[in-house]
Amino acid sequence: MVKNVVIIGAGVAGVNAATKLVDNNFDGKITIIDMGKDPYLRPYEEVMTGYLGAGGWSDGKLTYHTSIGGQLSKYCGEDKAMELFDQVITNFKRFHPKPEEVQCSDPQAEPDFIKPHFGLRLFPVWHVGTDYLHEIGKNWYNHLVDNGVEFIWEHKVINIDFNKKELLAVCENPKLAEYRTYDKLIFGVGKSGIDFGKQLAEYYDLPTEANPFK
Repeated sequence: MVKNVVIIGAGVAGVNAATKLVDNNFDGKITIIDMGKDPYLRPYEEVMTGYLGAGGWSDGKLTYHTSIGGQLSKYCGEDKAMELFDQVITNFKRFHPKPEEVQCSDPQAEPDFIKPHFGLRLFPVWHVGTDYLHEIGKNWYNHLVDNGVEFIWEHKVINIDFNKKELLAVCENPKLAEYRTYDKLIFGVGKSGIDFGKQLAEYYDLPTEANPFK
């Protein structure tokens, strides 16, 4: 029985995973570990890490499609992948102070002279509003904390033992290193954790492949 879930990375993927567990009334411990800071302390120069990752400091435009980034549809199918993308958009609306202002572009409405050039492909883009991202992040964060999710900030996971199901996360003060065990591990490190992911793949001889734009 799963009673202890650890999520590495407090970006959009990790936060949505924790939200899904909370919404499904998961009866266990949920811990999120991230190198950055929480939404109340995160400075503007902390671009890639911290709550909601790069998405938290973006212009508020969300492009989710199976042709852009990741290989989710390869593992769960196109329809399921798009369903999961919709859940992400729903969460951004859910914690938005003015969800009625969230808008989505219509690729079909773009001028015809744009489409044929350079093999350009247009996808729907959701705009949650640049000025609202911080409020969304804080509302979302408070919801998770209120539902018992533990956040460990300014800690970098440097080792994972998949056999023993334990990991080590360190910070500037060696005395504050965190040793954690888990029943299930969610690896949502984003771009800032690519090198660490490669190291783990090489050490455990895990298959990897490039994901070119389709």
